[in-house]
Amino acid sequence: MPDFRDHRRAAQAEAFRRMHAAGRKEITLRDIYACFTKTEVGSSELMRAEYALELALIEPNPEMFALFSALVKAGKSVVITSDMYFPADFFVEALRPHDLAHVQLFISADCNATKRDAGELFDVVAKELGLPVEDILHIGDNLLADVTRPRERGLMAFHYRAANRQATKKPASLASSIGYGLLGTSARDIPPNSYIELGFIYGGSANLGFFEWIQERAQLDGIDHVLFLSRDGYSLERIAKMRANSGFPDFCYFLGSRTAYTLAAITAENFSKFLPFFLSGSDGLAPYELLERIGVQPPSHQVMRDLKLGAEVRVNTALHARLAGFLYAYRWEILKVCQRNRSALYQYLKQVGIKPGSRVALVDVGWNGTTQEAFELAVLPLMEVEVFGYYFCLADTPERIRREESQRMSAMISVSSTSASIVASIYANRVAVEQFFSAPHSSVVGLHAGSEGIEPVMDAGRGSTDQLRQIAQEVCDGIEAFVEHYGPLQQRLSIRASPLQIAWPLIELLTEPQGDAHQLLGQIKNFDAWGSSRNHELTLKQYLA
Repeated sequence: MPDFRDHRRAAQAEAFRRMHAAGRKEITLRDIYACFTKTEVGSSELMRAEYALELALIEPNPEMFALFSALVKAGKSVVITSDMYFPADFFVEALRPHDLAHVQLFISADCNATKRDAGELFDVVAKELGLPVEDILHIGDNLLADVTRPRERGLMAFHYRAANRQATKKPASLASSIGYGLLGTSARDIPPNSYIELGFIYGGSANLGFFEWIQERAQLDGIDHVLFLSRDGYSLERIAKMRANSGFPDFCYFLGSRTAYTLAAITAENFSKFLPFFLSGSDGLAPYELLERIGVQPPSHQVMRDLKLGAEVRVNTALHARLAGFLYAYRWEILKVCQRNRSALYQYLKQVGIKPGSRVALVDVGWNGTTQEAFELAVLPLMEVEVFGYYFCLADTPERIRREESQRMSAMISVSSTSASIVASIYANRVAVEQFFSAPHSSVVGLHAGSEGIEPVMDAGRGSTDQLRQIAQEVCDGIEAFVEHYGPLQQRLSIRASPLQIAWPLIELLTEPQGDAHQLLGQIKNFDAWGSSRNHELTLKQYLA
């Protein structure tokens, strides 16, 4: 029932209206469903489903449970109060697994008195216990109902505030609700307002949803081998290992990048065609940094100065023609690296089990299919394979449309699966999205044959990147923690959510920004090795839309 939430809220509002008209103090679950508008499913069946789901979801608060148990063992008289439309029988069922079914209960739905409105439930407690109100201490997390109201009635009160949780934004998607619920129960050890928490709430759901979509798509396409490209596929490959018995095709974490594959495709015959690639995104860099970012050793600083391309020079559009001439003159050194990459890529494909005729899925976060294009340019002359591009999101751009004419490209999120405005928001914030599909290692700009097989050539960038690996590791830790906690809950509750529904928290973050998450993302510096330079510092905040 896609509009169940609206029906349910309207029914509760009407139940409160009828309650006030009848002069009563509280509603019950039965009262709510008596006001439910007509649906294909009977209101009694819906009421039973809500009761069962609430019972399945409820978890003890470990901090308060420990205190409660200690007070009982100390011989104190301890009771439970609750403003709730469920009857006491519900609480008895919920407490029974924890050996607390015998605890005395004061529930507003049974007592026709509440804590929140006038505090009359506290009068019922005092009368039933036969105690002076000043001898009763009430503990709770709601400032009004659990602290202000009991003090007004003469009780002592203590305001309990969880040490490590922040308020959630409502209304939230199903996956967001589950994520925050897990943080409040089984994943309470995750620090609040941290990159681990950011990875847990947004990265975990996004990667898991994307993984489940990949699994469905791979089965439809008859994929033989899934290549989780670095760095986007780091956590996805680890999820595949965590779900080893899920019937997923052969897979691996495949080292490489658009840069590495483009270099592997370059030969003496087509070198000039790739000069725009070498110069792309170079404004503000020093000329020698153009070579560093493709793994090519530049000439000495003295030679570069003699060419009037020294370290003090800043690349700009007016300099592109001279730089193109320099790169062409230096092409034989560049082509050595291209040849090395090409040979290593061919060996790497064989090393991971790719054979001629294989149906290979290339997994990338997005956006226009440039990495897939580079991969096919480099690989297809070496080995005839069928390549399928699997993307988290494909942008609605002319480049993507052009590439789809010659490349097989599918995405979990595109204008065919959601609105154009959502796709536009995701694409505008694509650099932020990439932080949730990253890895705790530097960019791979090339491949070479090492002592233990094919090894990557890394580019750490040219600015300060001290914190990047640590941040990426914390985000990845949060992603894995989410998957570990989500799996058992998914089985226990038989959660049936589509891949897009699972991944929705990240889309919420981008379309309805929540300050804390963006503040953390905005602190990440020099994340893009291709555009990084010793001449300037880039922060993610500059890229957030």
